[in-house]
Amino acid sequence: MQEPGEITRIEKQKSGAPRYNIYINGNYRFAVHEDVLVRFALSKGMQVDAGEVEHILKEEERNKVRQSALRYLSFRPRTVYEMKQHLAGKGYETTFVDETVTEMIHQRYLDDRRFAEAWVEERRRRKGFGTRMLKQELEKKGVSSKIVDEVLDRLNEDEERELALEMAERRYRRLAGESWPKVERRLGQYLLRRGFVSSLVYELLREFQRRHKEGEG
Repeated sequence: MQEPGEITRIEKQKSGAPRYNIYINGNYRFAVHEDVLVRFALSKGMQVDAGEVEHILKEEERNKVRQSALRYLSFRPRTVYEMKQHLAGKGYETTFVDETVTEMIHQRYLDDRRFAEAWVEERRRRKGFGTRMLKQELEKKGVSSKIVDEVLDRLNEDEERELALEMAERRYRRLAGESWPKVERRLGQYLLRRGFVSSLVYELLREFQRRHKEGEG
């Protein structure tokens, strides 16, 4: 396995990306990311055999997976499941995908509990979603039921009711001129779609029914 020989040229690619073309014995053989170039201290005049080249190429593939994962994370935080699906969809070798995900969990780039806490806070604040909707969203993103339940169990019931009431008030103002059966149907459906539990929805509907009757009187 003695080949391939001597590195005779290292050329930075013109694309602007931190990648380098490696020439052995005067011929182009492969390209590597700058991280791999530095890790193996590749330099002109260096002797490499076939086993070393194979090792370098494996590390280059591993680095591609890592770079792809970091780009995916740059848009927003991800769950472990989302990351695995993304990398697998790129066609990367399962071994490298699993290694990269494990590494990112250890480095806390991936943390399903932290993701769930941030997701709940953001979706409640911006969308006004109730716990039922939040549970569906998080489980769809692959967060375990155990983590989802623990995160949602910490939510204050009074805050949930206040949020549901706020969302109901907004919708009721658009329906106040309608008959109560129509208001009840549309308001109830709206709150259920936002993910509030049925017991809370029915409680609020009774409250708005009294308000509606007072308005008619």
